[in-house]
Amino acid sequence: MNLVIMGLKKRYRSNIALNGINMEIHPGIHGLLGSNGAGKTTLLRILATILRSDSGEIHWGETLDWKRPTAVKKALGYLPQQFGMYPYLSVREALRCVALLKGLPQQREREQIDLALERTHLADFQARKVAHLSGGMLRRLGIAQAILGEPDLLLLDEPSVGLDPEERIHLRKIIREYASSSRIVLLSSHIVGDIESLCDSLTILCGGNVLFSGGTQEATLLADGWVREAAVEKSALDDWERRYTVVNFLPGESSYTVRYLDREKRATGETVPTLEDSYALLVRAYKERERL
Repeated sequence: MNLVIMGLKKRYRSNIALNGINMEIHPGIHGLLGSNGAGKTTLLRILATILRSDSGEIHWGETLDWKRPTAVKKALGYLPQQFGMYPYLSVREALRCVALLKGLPQQREREQIDLALERTHLADFQARKVAHLSGGMLRRLGIAQAILGEPDLLLLDEPSVGLDPEERIHLRKIIREYASSSRIVLLSSHIVGDIESLCDSLTILCGGNVLFSGGTQEATLLADGWVREAAVEKSALDDWERRYTVVNFLPGESSYTVRYLDREKRATGETVPTLEDSYALLVRAYKERERL
């Protein structure tokens, strides 16, 4: 069952957060990639029925109507970017509160909480107070409450924000294990590595506009022929950054190995592109109204 978004618009006074975007998302893990202010959180909050769009349509299944948020909320799971829970509750008590809000039948509540605790590796910490959880464990609790009831649509807003590398790897494993051929996991991130390692497909947003929507591999190949590498004197790096779009640079003894986007496309295959290269290329083309 695909999630279809048509002509979705949202404006905050003079700021356009979503500019009539169109997307079709298939089951699997789909990433929303963009900088802060690109429209990722606004889109997820509309899908989670926390915000109303100014116009546009959302279709997922035959019976759900986003104008009737109560039914939609019960059918999906949502992890906001800033997740919090009453600090005096234990992990299990917090999940019981969420189960009640989701309207889970009492006979399924214990089973679903146990399953969520097991999936997020929190079973050994279910008696611990929320106030005493580490940042990574609190994020896992956020995932646990989102997957209560096993929703087929899971919305995760910057799920790895603030996590150390070990916790980030752990979180990716949880998300992969939950995703299936019939579920949609939609996650936002400004970290390209999260999208590359998790997502089958992605949408790149900038200024409330969709720059790309499709397969992750297809997106990566967009930069083929545009990427160069060069040894640049340390004293010349600032000038190089003014002339080109520098994606990355590695320091050496007297120079940097600079990875950058050229102004003209050359023969493909000279430098293997990455998703980060393609993201930088699309954003540059959008901001400079450049035809690729």
